[in-house]
Amino acid sequence: MKKLIKSILSLIVLVLIVIAGYVAYVIIQYHRLPDNQNLVVKNVANHEQILPNKSYKIMTFNIGYGAYPADYTFFMAGGKESRARSKADVLANLAESNSLIKAENPDFVTLQEVDYEGDRSFKVDQPAFFTEENAAYGSVFANNYDSAYLFYPVTKPIGKAKSGLLTLSKAEMTKSTRFSLPIEKNFNKFLDLDRAFSASEIPVENGKKLYIYNVHMSAFIKDEVIQVAQLTKLFDNMKLHADNGDYVICGGDYNHVLTGKAHPELTWMKVLPTEKMATNMRVVAPTNAPSVRSNGTVYGDTSTLGIIDGFLVTNNVKDVSIQTIQNYFKSSDHNPVVMQFELN
Repeated sequence: MKKLIKSILSLIVLVLIVIAGYVAYVIIQYHRLPDNQNLVVKNVANHEQILPNKSYKIMTFNIGYGAYPADYTFFMAGGKESRARSKADVLANLAESNSLIKAENPDFVTLQEVDYEGDRSFKVDQPAFFTEENAAYGSVFANNYDSAYLFYPVTKPIGKAKSGLLTLSKAEMTKSTRFSLPIEKNFNKFLDLDRAFSASEIPVENGKKLYIYNVHMSAFIKDEVIQVAQLTKLFDNMKLHADNGDYVICGGDYNHVLTGKAHPELTWMKVLPTEKMATNMRVVAPTNAPSVRSNGTVYGDTSTLGIIDGFLVTNNVKDVSIQTIQNYFKSSDHNPVVMQFELN
């Protein structure tokens, strides 16, 4: 009996040591990526010259790191899964998402949740996939987060995740910058990871500049103060260019409802506080179909649906048309949104 008790106590001590070691690893490894970081811009040789009063098209699309077919459920939303099902499944979902880009042939694309070296997406280099598949576009990639190995959930952990924002452009991008967003400072910072937005500068023929923003706001954050702080930093940054008379278009996943019904009980389905935006900016969002589904359940008649993807633009940008591309969430828990626009 004494030997049994001693063995059990030794096992408990060993487990505690392992847990303590892992917690120490997560805390020591934790870091935030630098704010106001210059990004590497890769332009194509025969880039377009952007002209006023000419029609252009932009797409925004959260691709869900290639892990979310329509029957996928995510554990943080009440579902069962945490990782993509297989590498083959990731590649199939990426191919489906890319086919939507090819079909629309936009001049600009802002993609969110684009993984590389991610355990949850079988380490598929997704920025490379999209840039190679779309050789007519220049590109710039901004890390949204770079996390330690998250042993969560225990049965099938997310693992290490590196992911970010990929912007594609047929026009020359002369500069691009990554800006860090505020995040929670308590233990939740280890789970929500890092957040950021990018701003890419494009010359216009009339001497002004077009700024293409790409953003993905926090989804499961519970501190409303931080949610407001994230939006305030984005709004204030865009206002600088708007007040200078330049053109601003921000495409992204705001994790706030842009139009239509809100679901305040969900942290990512509250109404976007547009009263905090600059007076010379506005929201442009689709109404024809939802851009997001709740992924706690399989997509179907009981799914919670909403429109949290779209664009924030300056008033000197004319939105000719906007629509959700209804793909019934075949490759992501989001549908892409496409806007046709002109620069006044």
